[in-house]
Amino acid sequence: MAAGLTGINFSTWPWQHWAAGRADEIALSDGVSQWSWAEVARQVDNYAAGLAAQGVKPDQLVAIIAPNSIQTVWLLLAVMRIGARSVGLNPKSSAPELVEQLRRLACDFLWTPSPNAEVADRYPVIELRGEEAASPVTVAWQPERPLTLTLTSGSTGQPKAVVHAARTHLASAQGLLAQMDYQPGDCWLLSLPLFHISGMAILWRWLYRGAQLVVADASDLNQALLQVTHASLVPTQLQRFLAECLDDSRDESSDAVKAVVKLKEVLLGGAMIPVGLTSQAEQAGIRCWCGYGMTEMASTVTAKLANASAGVGQVLPQRELVIRDGEIWVRGETLALGYYRNRQIEPLSAESWFATKDLGVWLDGELFIQGRADNMFISGGENVQPESIEQVLLAHPAVRQAVVLPVADSEYGQRPVALIMTEVEHATKPLSESLKQDLQAFMAEQVTAFRRPVDYLMLPEHLIGNGIKISRRQLADWLASQSL
Repeated sequence: MAAGLTGINFSTWPWQHWAAGRADEIALSDGVSQWSWAEVARQVDNYAAGLAAQGVKPDQLVAIIAPNSIQTVWLLLAVMRIGARSVGLNPKSSAPELVEQLRRLACDFLWTPSPNAEVADRYPVIELRGEEAASPVTVAWQPERPLTLTLTSGSTGQPKAVVHAARTHLASAQGLLAQMDYQPGDCWLLSLPLFHISGMAILWRWLYRGAQLVVADASDLNQALLQVTHASLVPTQLQRFLAECLDDSRDESSDAVKAVVKLKEVLLGGAMIPVGLTSQAEQAGIRCWCGYGMTEMASTVTAKLANASAGVGQVLPQRELVIRDGEIWVRGETLALGYYRNRQIEPLSAESWFATKDLGVWLDGELFIQGRADNMFISGGENVQPESIEQVLLAHPAVRQAVVLPVADSEYGQRPVALIMTEVEHATKPLSESLKQDLQAFMAEQVTAFRRPVDYLMLPEHLIGNGIKISRRQLADWLASQSL
């Protein structure tokens, strides 16, 4: 790999590169144990030998159905080392959903810490076990080799499996870290699931920089955030963390919070970012970043320091972005190798540019996202972009998350309905009439009549998922089952 691509000339696997240069420096921690780069390299080789002993061969596909854990990290690295490919599946998916995903992917092996008979009986289940190889694993470092499959969010239709190589992942890391300050000695919390591109990107930023990765118990996020310098979060998570720090310090001065918090930089996503939150974070010594990205581009495409503007910043290195007839098109070193279908990798597009179906505009040198082309609906002859309504709703002080969907209407064809999450009302109960009336009055002042939601419902808790991206398709199915 040329040094000009990522800034670092990896001539071998990244963990071996760092083991050769900084063998004794801490690389990985699970909150209890720590591993140096030399120990990481040795462990990965042992686990790779264990996979080989179980029959896993180069270019075969290993499905991983598991939440984040130190075992998941070891397995991902070992699968790469042996020249095989991995795909992460959401462990919260139902057994029929998992069976269908595995069938479509034609997986060769399965790894899960909690085997489900309906799923596991259909595929060879492998173990994570280390072995001293009789002969070293000899698969060479090849930056272009397909390594990871990541399912798109599947907001409409079946999710696609996006294939990335080390080159695309490392280029993604290099571009973001040209802006964010993540150095050897810093530690990034693996706070997002590895089956999502945002979680996978954290892993590759660690491998690119040769810094530290922390894998902690997801049940106590705030405690884990006290141990790290970097994290990827949604605004509500940061808000709750800062509130707890302020409470624990018993003093709202910035010096008191800084004495408690190691956290230096946070990459925020998933929702509109309140200016008050970023100001509070800055007082605690935390710089907040926001951006725009997608699975096909190995995560982040544009980024900036979060501010009062609703824009998502400028294009990062190794990426290109243009707007054609209102739609965002992208290309660059981070663009995926293709989609995985029938055991083959098919190109994303017939040309070098990839059509994202996201709508955007440039204003004052900054990209503004206007929504998804396939989310738009027509109400009374008017085009309605639900994301523009959601952005207004998120400015209401009681609203923490909002999704707007169309429902059939005999007069207008379709009308918008808002599903919201709020911290002032319990998620398992209907919204109070007083809050609904307040929202109706608020929206009447903010948007034209055809864009005002005709009803407000609480976001169903079981569909909120991992706080990264909610499936509009699943929400639409749930909404159709409700009697409005």
